[in-house]
Amino acid sequence: MKASPSMWIPGPIYESLPYLYIIGGVLFISGTLYVGLDTAAAPLYIACGLISIVYGVVVFSKRQPRRQNSSNSGSADSA
Repeated sequence: MKASPSMWIPGPIYESLPYLYIIGGVLFISGTLYVGLDTAAAPLYIACGLISIVYGVVVFSKRQPRRQNSSNSGSADSA
């Protein structure tokens, strides 16, 4: 994938963002379980974890159709 001049985030970091969001969400939820569900901040941590996981899945799913379309058009052009 060719980097455009307007891209601000380096390519490898940009490509791994959905995975980082999901891992961060899992860490939030597992940290809540480690600290305890009876603490005052537990609902906030669980909410942040769930939001992060959902956002990572949404970003990943939004990127997939474009990649499939670009790979299909690239193979059709070369044929």
